[in-house]
Amino acid sequence: MQYVIVGGSIAAITALNVIRANRPDAKMQMVADEAVPFYYRALIPFLLDKSRTVDEILFTEQPTDDKRVKFHHDRCVGVDSTQKVIRLESGNPLPYDKLLLAAGSSSVRPDIPGVGSTGVYTLRNMDEALKVRDALEGCGKAVVVGGALAGIKMAESLQRTGVHVTVVEQFPRILPFIADTETAQRMSQKLGQEGMAIHTNDSAAEILATDGKATGVRLVSGKTIPADLVLLMVGVRPNVEFLAGSGVDTDLAVLTDQEMQTSVPDIYAAGDMVQIHDAVTGEDVISGLWGNAVHMGRTAGFNMSGIKAVVPPFLSSFNSTEIAGLPIISAGLIHPQSEQYTVYTEAQGENYRKLIFDKDRLVGMIFLGDITKAGVYINLIRNRIALGERKDALIREVMSVLSTL
Repeated sequence: MQYVIVGGSIAAITALNVIRANRPDAKMQMVADEAVPFYYRALIPFLLDKSRTVDEILFTEQPTDDKRVKFHHDRCVGVDSTQKVIRLESGNPLPYDKLLLAAGSSSVRPDIPGVGSTGVYTLRNMDEALKVRDALEGCGKAVVVGGALAGIKMAESLQRTGVHVTVVEQFPRILPFIADTETAQRMSQKLGQEGMAIHTNDSAAEILATDGKATGVRLVSGKTIPADLVLLMVGVRPNVEFLAGSGVDTDLAVLTDQEMQTSVPDIYAAGDMVQIHDAVTGEDVISGLWGNAVHMGRTAGFNMSGIKAVVPPFLSSFNSTEIAGLPIISAGLIHPQSEQYTVYTEAQGENYRKLIFDKDRLVGMIFLGDITKAGVYINLIRNRIALGERKDALIREVMSVLSTL
């Protein structure tokens, strides 16, 4: 049995490990367009401030350590599902019996004047991170376009190098997908106290340049922000172009069933090139969450090995991180737009908690500062557990923690 995996993401690695464990005699081949693809992507910001080295963010166990796994530093440019081969950029066809698509996403570059200037970067992978790190030598000012979680984490890392950082976010607040207005205001205040400038309700209209080198950013509002380096963090799009003509159905991204099989037999998909169904909102979305990618990769790996498995309920919004020294966990529906939802909040000092209910079901939460027992409440959200008469007791339990601080 010939297994081929396209991509080097955590979804790809998880699937590979499951296949290795269950099919020890299998032949496995991996294709990835990064020379060093097997690393913890969430640790990329620490490469910028040199608090971590490349070796320190690599997976402890590299798939290529296994002699059964052959690695191709190449790019998949097409899939022929009739002949069961993939086409590589190098021109070599690669046959498969079972194929996993885990090619991930790529950064979006806004179509604005000056975007091709020297000193303008996107940052999605290690190669890009190392280029930015090298460009920081002699850099005094940087502008990060995009104030969602990835942009803020990169901005913090840049600031730790001594660079003055300005963040530009088109929404009315930073962290629009993981924070409500109260949380975002608290975070903005903390980041401002650390010297970061933040412009919301604004976006980049043009990258200013002299002799081809970026010198600043002109905003839609007309403001001009000087910069030696511009980092574009305005979103990603799934890598699905190479699937044209393959027969694999796509919508926002690749469509799969609960076993992670696509519309084509023997072709599976996992990670952030896959469209998922959110268990809370009922919406079809693309999720870049590490945990979801692990679940998808594990499920695909089992089914590719001939062992039936289905994915657990997905949360498209679930983040646990630290910003400006404050831990934050948010999950589920955090921006309720309907009167059917009931919202409870409590604040004490730097600590803030928010619970969102749909009748007796917890459907969303934000914990800022003190995150005690957050995992328990996330489980309630993910599994849509009806609390009944226990709802009031849970609210008291969650909010009373802050009164004792």
